[in-house]
Amino acid sequence: MKNIIYLFITTTLLLFSCDPIENRDTLPPLENPDKLAEAINLKVESTFPGGNIIALGIDEGFQVHWDAEGINSFKNKDTIRLRTIGEKTIICNVLTKGGIVSIKRTINVTSVPNLIEEPLAFLIDYFGDGKTWVYATDFSNGTLHWFLSAPYAWDEIWWLPIADGVVSEDGFQSELFFEKTDDKLFLTVVNSPGDEPQVSEFLFNPEEMTLTIVEDIFPGMDHAYKDTFQIKILNENELVLFQDGAGAAKNTGWTWRFKRKGYKYLN
Repeated sequence: MKNIIYLFITTTLLLFSCDPIENRDTLPPLENPDKLAEAINLKVESTFPGGNIIALGIDEGFQVHWDAEGINSFKNKDTIRLRTIGEKTIICNVLTKGGIVSIKRTINVTSVPNLIEEPLAFLIDYFGDGKTWVYATDFSNGTLHWFLSAPYAWDEIWWLPIADGVVSEDGFQSELFFEKTDDKLFLTVVNSPGDEPQVSEFLFNPEEMTLTIVEDIFPGMDHAYKDTFQIKILNENELVLFQDGAGAAKNTGWTWRFKRKGYKYLN
């Protein structure tokens, strides 16, 4: 949230840096939030009574940042889905000549249909719309996203092939898209830009924290010798998978580290 506010402040400074020097210290006063809301035709409405799907809108021509339960949007018109019930505060931050004006509205959410529970929600998003994962090539020193590990401990590293110049057969360009469609879970893999997508159903066991890929489409399968992977880390940004019977002799461990597409590590 601090980064979002910083971005808005930076945008404000850039906007007014083009003004003549004599005018920079005489900005107009901040507008009244209620009057501004009327002027920009602010809309914050549930799309069905008590529903979690919220339609947001202001007139075009304004820069805006919406903040709702940790969900951020910069679109003048958008639709968001809240994840919990209760009274929710929707904040509309609008950039004006006098600075940023924050307008607050409240919505009472009594129904959240089709919500996916964690930890599966981390993998496919909270409503099953899907999430794209890529190799975490920027994690640490860039060699810890594909490695040989002990069969009894995924984080006990036995060999870092990338450090020795060895790469996976897919070249670490793969994108994995996990989603839910018609009560079934699907994985779509694209190994390189322009390649034909490969699709497989997958099974997720939240008690055992395992992921089973029905078809043989998982990237880096040159070191995977069974369909089921142990999930060692799964959160909104990280996915670490492990097999304890991998390697050419099928008696070692192998670890794959992925991240949400667009996420960047601050090493």
